[in-house]
Amino acid sequence: MKNWIKKHPRAAFWTGAVFLSLLFLMYWMRQNSIAAAVEGTLTDEPRGGKAVESDFYVMQLTGKEAEAYGLLQERLDQKQGGIVEFPEKLSGEEYLRVTTVLEDEGYDYFYGFVDIPMTENGVYVKHGGADLMNIKEKKIAKAILFLSCAEGIQISGEYADDGRVMNLEEAGQALAVNDKAEEDKIGEIQVQTEEILSDIIEGLPEEYGEKRTADYFLDWLDENLSITSGSDGETVTYSGMKDVFEGIYIYNNLSAVTLDKATALGYAKILSELFNRAGMESHIVRGIWGRSQFRQEGYVLTAVEMNGQTLYIDASGAKSGELADHRFLREQEAKNHMKFVEYFDYTSDL
Repeated sequence: MKNWIKKHPRAAFWTGAVFLSLLFLMYWMRQNSIAAAVEGTLTDEPRGGKAVESDFYVMQLTGKEAEAYGLLQERLDQKQGGIVEFPEKLSGEEYLRVTTVLEDEGYDYFYGFVDIPMTENGVYVKHGGADLMNIKEKKIAKAILFLSCAEGIQISGEYADDGRVMNLEEAGQALAVNDKAEEDKIGEIQVQTEEILSDIIEGLPEEYGEKRTADYFLDWLDENLSITSGSDGETVTYSGMKDVFEGIYIYNNLSAVTLDKATALGYAKILSELFNRAGMESHIVRGIWGRSQFRQEGYVLTAVEMNGQTLYIDASGAKSGELADHRFLREQEAKNHMKFVEYFDYTSDL
């Protein structure tokens, strides 16, 4: 074989190219038939009549994690930004679990998020590019809660060579004071968001079962929102946290319905929220999309209980090209396409 390749390199090249093309075609046809088979078997089973509230992630928190989560949730609800000291020190994975639940478990905190995890001495634990999952020591004692309405939202952190936040006290104090006009804007967006979501649910015919309900929600998303990566998909440099809130974060949450466009994360959250309001338990699932290490990216699907099983939906349709224009996936197919995050358990999904 080696001698033949040496003698006929061009023929060997084209033989290999044809072989790879056939493999790709077979894979695409398999994915197409599987996705089609999923949607073809779904029936319009009766759905629960009452709204449900997903606790998929909250129920997986340990006692220590739940305490930190409750503290952050209270600070967000009361719009008290600045430095937050955790009741007990957290490892990197524990911190990730707490902050993920805070962002993903059904609340529309488009106006605030937690970042800059630090040691007791104010050293930023991710300084130098450290991966939180590799921080096994329980040394994260505090973090900063950023609010879009904070007067000091544009203050940038100043770091020493060892990662210590040199202007921590100044930044913490500035982030703890809110601008009243900006607070009022948050309230206005919350009201608008609720009105839109309520209108969608009110327009859902009572006789619609699970499948027609899913189709109704997906049709609404397709007709009323467009996909964005933030700032109209352009590559931009953000000068401060305020730009991050306005250019990205608001599109990642339920609040995106007020702006007529959303990121894939925003789509997934909106669809999940609508399912829960319609009596179909749902949550979002984050992970890394792509089988090849050269074509991988963070992505998110919406998990929902339908027809007695957990199905995963590409809410935004951004992966339609890889799914032959289908949106529904069974668990194993979803995991074939996307590696779910490892710091939550999905073995007993929903």
